Amino acid sequence: MRYAKKNLIWIVVFCFFLSAFKAPGEQEESDNRKPGEETASEKAVKLFGPRSREILRLSLDECVERALTYNPELEVADYSIETAKEKKTEVSRLGYPILDYEYNLAPAPQDVDRALPSFFSGDLTVFNRFKLGVGIPIHTFGKVKKGKELAQKGIEAELERKQQKKSDIVLRVRQLYFGIQLAREVNRLLRSARNGVQEEIDKRETQGGSDPSELLKLKLFRAELEKRIEEGDKKEILAKEALRVQLGIDPTIRFDLSSDKLRPVARKILNFAAYREEALNQRSDLKLLEIGYEVKEKQYQLEKKLMTPNLGVGSFFEIGRAPGVTGVTTTDDFSDPFNFTRAGIGFQLKGQLDLHTSLSKVRQARSELHKVDVQRELAEDGVELEVKEAFLEVRNTRLDIERAEEAGRLSRQLLFLTQSNYDIGLAESKDLIDALSSFLQTRGQYFEAVFNYNVASAKLDQKTGRMPE
Repeated sequence: MRYAKKNLIWIVVFCFFLSAFKAPGEQEESDNRKPGEETASEKAVKLFGPRSREILRLSLDECVERALTYNPELEVADYSIETAKEKKTEVSRLGYPILDYEYNLAPAPQDVDRALPSFFSGDLTVFNRFKLGVGIPIHTFGKVKKGKELAQKGIEAELERKQQKKSDIVLRVRQLYFGIQLAREVNRLLRSARNGVQEEIDKRETQGGSDPSELLKLKLFRAELEKRIEEGDKKEILAKEALRVQLGIDPTIRFDLSSDKLRPVARKILNFAAYREEALNQRSDLKLLEIGYEVKEKQYQLEKKLMTPNLGVGSFFEIGRAPGVTGVTTTDDFSDPFNFTRAGIGFQLKGQLDLHTSLSKVRQARSELHKVDVQRELAEDGVELEVKEAFLEVRNTRLDIERAEEAGRLSRQLLFLTQSNYDIGLAESKDLIDALSSFLQTRGQYFEAVFNYNVASAKLDQKTGRMPE
């Protein structure tokens, strides 16, 4: 009897946990909250302002689908694609007329024979000159064609960067979703423990006559649980707000997960060769390197073509008027510098030949081409290593779940056995406390193992370039 009274708290907590914690998949729907206690979501509304009355509940697949539609980072990527398309339009100028225009307005002396005295005496008129020129490129010896091909590769690169951004977004959404589920599972464990301790505190304070030191220890234990609950609520609030940003949900809209239960994702683990082949064919970073190699190859060809001239046809019209000017000796208006009307049309062959500079740029472009080729080969080895790491992580975390499930069954059996032995005097209170701690620890380790497996599975999808269907 002397042990029973002293360790009554542990027996009460044990009995409460025994009813609250069941095997994975057997736990009933309960948030283990005290009456009037706020959830993390309710705290967020209270702290950061009111939200809509209705709650938008989203599954993991719905979160991923929404993120791939409304994520702000994808909008930025769309603008980058639009910019790349306009660059191609800018390059595609062959055959389009280029218009040059110029207008001049200046004072001019009325008496050209006495230009300087006339100017300083104020004997002036107004000289107006307008010139319009039109040029049409005819042939650039392949430079414009290569420029268009380079611009097209720029569009392809931006599209692939958007695909890479999507892969990163999907991983972040899955990590946040599983993280919120983990926080809530752990929160339920902590609240169950806290409620059991609180019940025992209330009973002892009501009945009286209990050991004061035991009551103080009980209250300290409750304070520690309260602290951890608050820390868990903070992490859940921040994770939900981060998920809100990824999903592009307005701050005034309330949303929540459609399920709080953290369960292993269903997936069939293939052999490594299948994941390796998938990664080499689908990884966006490898595709970007391939595009980069093609770009450097075209830049190398373009540098060689830049030594060739450009051929075009052009025309001009020019008119100038300075009324009242005298002393001009010319008899035709074409050569009259003040009053004239001129026009012309012809071909133009224009270029610049600087062999030293041009050949240097060609050699630079060739070196850049070889550098990207080597980087491409190294990247394939790096991708294979990343896939190996992700593959092993999935395999190991899956084994961790199995080990955690087995440990949970064993700790539950140990708890029953220790309780039975304690009741008949074959076990000490320390044995019961150790058995209870082991049970709680293995339960937490199970949820942690499930979270690690789910995140590892999401990372494997990212490393292989796999996108949700």
